Amino acid sequence: MKRPSAAARRSPARRYSAPITPAERREFIPFVHLLIGTAFGVIRPLFLQGVAVSAKADDTPVTAADRGAEAAMRRQIERRYPGHGIVGEEYGERAGRRYRWILDPVDGTRAFISHCFLFGTLIALERDDGAGFAPILGAIAHPAAGLALIGHRDGTRLYAADGSERAVRVRRCERIAEATVLATAHWETGEQRGGEASAALIRRSRLYRTWGDCFGYFALATGGADVMLDPSLSYWDVAAIVPVVEGAGGRLTSWSGGNPLADLSLIATGGPLHEDVLRLVGTPPGRLGAGA
Repeated sequence: MKRPSAAARRSPARRYSAPITPAERREFIPFVHLLIGTAFGVIRPLFLQGVAVSAKADDTPVTAADRGAEAAMRRQIERRYPGHGIVGEEYGERAGRRYRWILDPVDGTRAFISHCFLFGTLIALERDDGAGFAPILGAIAHPAAGLALIGHRDGTRLYAADGSERAVRVRRCERIAEATVLATAHWETGEQRGGEASAALIRRSRLYRTWGDCFGYFALATGGADVMLDPSLSYWDVAAIVPVVEGAGGRLTSWSGGNPLADLSLIATGGPLHEDVLRLVGTPPGRLGAGA
């Protein structure tokens, strides 16, 4: 495989999160913590309790944890910031001005209903500077583990239920043969259709696991994995992940190499491997398989 030139490796990768101001950090990071606590308060008592599962119109599962957590977070936003917009997986869009919150209350509902600890809550804050909304702040929070990443393009921090916190960074991996590759589901399933190109990447990697949904990006941002793949997503799956991964020093694009907020797919890496991964699995726009 031909590797990128030294000049290409030095070129800064495009970032898809927007800058955040110091005033915005002071205002909104504490509120993100409040939203995380609100979601945890609804979700944790329901985990491992055998809650009823319903099917949505697209055949994806939904539970009282999904609906209750989003409703509770929306109430907090509407109370504190009545002029802000909201887009949520369960209750749709409410228009607003300047700022918009993107909510995925239980990312990985299949994990949740299977009593798997890897589900999480995704929260993003976007700002519109006149050219459309772009994320300035994101959170990947894991209720079962009591851990949360909150990130923006200047940095990502890990917060634990015991009150500790620290900065996190991706790890540097320059060879696919040494990489840990993660995906939400195996590429042969109808849930995630990565195709034979995904198999080529997996065969060359050191380790492959389907530790997916938002946990895959948590693992990448904290230096536990090197590549995370999702060929088909929804907007609420992507918006929070972008500032978290970029703040940790990682790189992400869509599967076509473009803006994942527009193409709604993700290839996320620690950075040096990105072009090699994209060369192996990248799919021209319009050729992506549908996922659930």
